[in-house]
Amino acid sequence: MPATETVWMRSREVWMHAVDLANGAAFTDIPAPVLERLLNDITGAWHTRGTDKGLVVTVTDRGLTFGDTTSASPTVVSGPLAAIVEWAAGRGNGGVTATGPSATNGAVPAAPKWI
Repeated sequence: MPATETVWMRSREVWMHAVDLANGAAFTDIPAPVLERLLNDITGAWHTRGTDKGLVVTVTDRGLTFGDTTSASPTVVSGPLAAIVEWAAGRGNGGVTATGPSATNGAVPAAPKWI
């Protein structure tokens, strides 16, 4: 791991664990540039492992799309940036919706593991 990544890793952990402490912080409190980089990290890890097969993630308030966009019948998880990152990080699924094969009765499937 390059030393240049240390600052990012520390920042990511501070923001994530501030929410994990359940003392009033929420993903909506995290600045958008941090959320976007975090989502890039998470979806990049999924892609590297191949765990994003058949999954498309759409960030509705940023016009961003991640995942297996070549799938003929994907499960599509959609929502605003903060809610998508919360779901992708495995911290909840409030504010996101899902359609497709893995979204039985509209239920949002669990996100693939990223760490």
